[in-house]
Amino acid sequence: MLRFALADSPPPPAVGESCLRRSLRRATCRACVDNCPADALTVTGEGAALNDELCLRCGRCLFVCPVGAIAHLEPPRRHTLAQRLIAPFTAIAPDINELLLWHVQHHIRGVDIDLDEHPHWGLAIAALNLKLRELDEPAWQIFPPQLASLDRGRRRLSGVEKGVSVEVEPLSKAFPQYQQFTLQLDPERCVACAACSRVCSPKALVLEAGAFALDARQCTGCKACEAVCPVDAIRIVPETRKAGAIVHPLFETSCLACSRPFYAWHPQTSLCPICRQHHHGMR
Repeated sequence: MLRFALADSPPPPAVGESCLRRSLRRATCRACVDNCPADALTVTGEGAALNDELCLRCGRCLFVCPVGAIAHLEPPRRHTLAQRLIAPFTAIAPDINELLLWHVQHHIRGVDIDLDEHPHWGLAIAALNLKLRELDEPAWQIFPPQLASLDRGRRRLSGVEKGVSVEVEPLSKAFPQYQQFTLQLDPERCVACAACSRVCSPKALVLEAGAFALDARQCTGCKACEAVCPVDAIRIVPETRKAGAIVHPLFETSCLACSRPFYAWHPQTSLCPICRQHHHGMR
C-alpha cells in the first residue's frame, strides 16, 4: 500500500518574544492592534496576542510593528506591470508603510484600478501621496484597468501571474535621508542613567564616552525609551523631516556621597541622581 507523507503545516501567525509588551512593563505600543482590520490582535497582561482564527493574513501588522515581532506571516504577494500595481487586488487595502516599500523597492508609481470597486485602495493611495509629498518623492497615479481582457496565458508570459512581495524593513532604511520621528529630550529632567540607550536596539539613542547622541534617523517609534525612562525625560513624536543627529556633551565625575562614577550634564554636579534623592545618612 502506498503512503504519502503529508507536509507539515506551517505554524500559525503569532506575536514573537521581541514584542515590547512582553519585556517592558510600561510599554505602550499598540501598532499591530490598532492596524488590524479583523481585531485579530489584542493586548493582554503577557503582551500582544494574535488569534489565528480571526487573522486574515492581510499583513498590515507586519509593516507597522516597530520591532518586527510578528512571526510566521508573509507579506502579501501583489501583481505588477510597468511600474504599476495591477489586478487582482486584495479586499483590504495595504498599509501606507507597505506602499512606501513598493515605491522604493519596486519603483511602483501608479495603480491600474477601478476605485468604484475598490474605494479603500483610493483612500490608501491618497494617504500615500500625502506622505510622498513630505518625502519629496513623486506621487502615485490612478489608471483605468488595462489587463482585464488579457487571458491567463498572456498574464503568465508577462510575468504577472505569480506576483511578488516587498521585503519588510523599517522606513529608516528605505528613506535614510529622512527621519520619521523626533526625539524630544528634556535635559532638566534627564539623569543620564543610560536606561534608554540600553533598550534602543536601532541605536537611535547612544550614551557613552561622555556624550549622549540622538540620531532620529534610526528611530522606529517603538517608544521603548519612554517605557524605561525613570523620570519621563524623553518623548517620541511622529514627524517626517530631513534627518539630523544631536550630540549632547556629558561630564564624567564621581559622587561626593557614595564615590560612584556617574555622568552629569554640568561639571559642577557633585551628587549622583540616587544620592540627590536621599537625605544624608538615610541611604
